[in-house]
Amino acid sequence: MRKKPNPWLLVSLGNPLRSDDGVGPFLLQRLRQQLGHSVEYLESGGDILHLLARWKDRWVCLVDAMISDRHTVGEVISLDGLQDPLSPSLCSTSSHGFGLAEAITMGKLIDSLPIRLDIFAINSENLAKGEKLSPTVVKAALQAEQLIIAHLSAVSGGPQCTSRA
Repeated sequence: MRKKPNPWLLVSLGNPLRSDDGVGPFLLQRLRQQLGHSVEYLESGGDILHLLARWKDRWVCLVDAMISDRHTVGEVISLDGLQDPLSPSLCSTSSHGFGLAEAITMGKLIDSLPIRLDIFAINSENLAKGEKLSPTVVKAALQAEQLIIAHLSAVSGGPQCTSRA
């Protein structure tokens, strides 16, 4: 009997050559070590068509850096990517090609959306050229790693799932 594939797809956005923007790939690598083959992984280098094809009709957990003056640097922000409003990309030269909000809009237009899209973003401070994450962002990534593992387990009905009846 063939095993049904796990529905979760973990996606990282970001460029590891742009300092804190590399937090997505950094976190995906750590999650890969923790979760092994229990989920699927996609390190998206900005190829939006590939992302749209891979996430269609999937449960997706996406990790990325963000910059927001409404949050403190190092804050982990959790969003429902299909329900919560996302700001459009302010930069047409983003390392992702274009922003996540635009990808979701395109996904709606071509009927290529995930079933669920849980976003864990880390508010960052430095997206300049460089291969090192700032200490505040590393600390936040370690916190996000634990939050994501607990989230995937709880949503999937794993041992950390609790009843709120």
